[in-house]
Amino acid sequence: MKKETIYLSLAMLAMATTPCNAQSEEIKDSTLHLEEVTISTTRMPEIKQNAAATVTIIDQKQIAEMSKSAPDITHLLGMLTPGMALSSNTTSSRAQSLRGRSALILIDGIPQSTPLRSTDRDIRTIDIAAIDHIEVVKGSTALYGNGAIGGLINIITKKNTTNKAIAGETTLSGSTYNFFRHGKGQGYRINQQVYGRVGQFDYLVNGAFGRTGSAIDGDGKFISPRYGLGDTYTTNVLVNLGYSLSPKNRIELMYNFYRSLQDTKLIPFGGKYLQSPSIGIIGNKDPQAVDEGTRYNHNAYLKFTSKDIFKHTDLEASVYGSGIYTIFDFRKANPAQPRWEETSGQSAVKDHKFGFRTQFNTRLIFSENAFARLAYGYDYLYNKTSQPLVDGRYWMPWLTSNNHAPFVQMKTTLWQHLNVKLGGRYDFINVNVPDYDVLRNKLSDPQVQVKGGKLKYNNMSFNVGISYNKYPAFQPFVAYSQGFSIFDLGRTLRAAKADVLSKISTEPVKTNNYEIGAYSNIGNWLQLNGSFFYTYSKLGSDLKIENGFWVVNRTPQKVYGVEFSADARLTNNLKAGANFSWLEGKIKSASGEWDTYMSNISIPASKLSMYVNYTPIRNTYIQLQYLHTGKRDRFSPNAAGIYQEGEGPINRINLVNLTAGVKLKVCDLSLAVSNLFNYTYYTPSSMLMARNAEYAHGDGRKVTLTAIFKY
Repeated sequence: MKKETIYLSLAMLAMATTPCNAQSEEIKDSTLHLEEVTISTTRMPEIKQNAAATVTIIDQKQIAEMSKSAPDITHLLGMLTPGMALSSNTTSSRAQSLRGRSALILIDGIPQSTPLRSTDRDIRTIDIAAIDHIEVVKGSTALYGNGAIGGLINIITKKNTTNKAIAGETTLSGSTYNFFRHGKGQGYRINQQVYGRVGQFDYLVNGAFGRTGSAIDGDGKFISPRYGLGDTYTTNVLVNLGYSLSPKNRIELMYNFYRSLQDTKLIPFGGKYLQSPSIGIIGNKDPQAVDEGTRYNHNAYLKFTSKDIFKHTDLEASVYGSGIYTIFDFRKANPAQPRWEETSGQSAVKDHKFGFRTQFNTRLIFSENAFARLAYGYDYLYNKTSQPLVDGRYWMPWLTSNNHAPFVQMKTTLWQHLNVKLGGRYDFINVNVPDYDVLRNKLSDPQVQVKGGKLKYNNMSFNVGISYNKYPAFQPFVAYSQGFSIFDLGRTLRAAKADVLSKISTEPVKTNNYEIGAYSNIGNWLQLNGSFFYTYSKLGSDLKIENGFWVVNRTPQKVYGVEFSADARLTNNLKAGANFSWLEGKIKSASGEWDTYMSNISIPASKLSMYVNYTPIRNTYIQLQYLHTGKRDRFSPNAAGIYQEGEGPINRINLVNLTAGVKLKVCDLSLAVSNLFNYTYYTPSSMLMARNAEYAHGDGRKVTLTAIFKY
């Protein structure tokens, strides 16, 4: 291979770092055409088969199809991502783990996860209408720092994809449960998008507004509104602006606003675990309660990219900020299980972030058969979080952290087909904790006054991986990676029993992830991917109940499992695919044996998802999607027949969704029917929680009609 050819190949790969049309066009319809897809979440643009990791790409076509029947990102990720638990069908993503652990959620690289105090809402921080594609990198990683002990989920927002001065589309949709039967449950969505390019300037503005109807199960009953997705109104505004200063230099500005609040006339009623579901009935909520949900989530960045700022070196530098305010459900004072000094209340989480990233990508040529890419730089993140009650009391005081992190990642290609990745990141995190009083459950409890101070976390994370891609039909990889997380520090601090910060167990969770797998592309009509993974941590991150509150179980843990996925073009008008995942998690007991299972909150049941897409005639399509989950029954009830929270048995689920569409001259029309056979079932999260109030059915048959006008 000539050096000129090597330079050209590397230059073409480097173009993937630019946030412009080429990457969006490449990802579009990747499932349909089974193309190789370039990812950027690994901090160095590369074909996913060469990433030495299991990567799932959810492209624009898949997002558009799924949004017609389930316009919620938690459903989309649960259905399409092997190794990820299903959506809880609520606003909470507490039980939606990735490979048995928490994932770091990013929007265009901006962290949505809040490690100082988890919101359990970090997945539901953007509307599906603003998303271009999603990159999911599985397994522990510290590429973006604290939090990714299960993997990374990077949500990439939409950008301009045309050279026209102005273009756009309008989407209108309406939904109802069970073909308008019972005359309830109607919802609607409106999305308006305008984009274009004028000279060196390009832009995209996208606005979405929607309101769901009251959620109804397969028996025609209202589903409990507790943390519910029914009767919610959602607003999202995305602005993405770019300007090419020269052929090699570009600046880009992105801003996204998201709001999702519940406004319902329903109140929870009934619910008996393993006997009857909690439902919604018409009633008056407590006058002290306010609408629950995310009041706001702001995300913005300003980015500068430069190709060949130095010889064979590209630069990407960005500053970003975010702010979220989310309110949880109202809890009425309960003498049997008192909270917050025996009073009613409603808690919230407020979180603000500011950060910057500076990254260089250098192309190194050693010989015709040896060349490399080197990514190196420095990240900084300032984070400030609190958990107040709506009435002004603080359950967790304002915590602030400063995170400094240099990193380096190198990928060397030998003999054109052997790729060796090696890298590391060192995080310096200082968390400032003020003096605070622990908010008691009972007024008769002793008052704990904690002397604040500074917590310091210094962590080195290392990764290495090897992939081989000479033969498209068999492209194996093996990898080892480390990750770490201070994992919901505020949950530990708000339940402190000690009066001095140094006496509270606040050590971070450190994980070691081992993985072996392979990609396969057979005849450009069939793509396969399979992997086996094993993750170990000396300190655990599973949740357990103590005195009615979730706390972190710090005992050693191991998680292991397998994943498979397949996509095939069977004929010119017929394609099909499937994905399967199974995993298990164990905790080391005091005896030193791995004889205790991790809770169902972390470890979901096995999952199988399949689809068939058929084009009977030109400009039409029909898609069937099938979802099956297995059982997970690892725990026994106590002598009174009561399961510990998080340990309830999970039963099998079988769901079928149907989507059909036609492209007309004036618009694209589609009809989507989720839960086609109106199957009545309990959601996995409601089964595992083993709580009467959360024992709720999933949605019944839901019909959505969508019209898209493009111009």
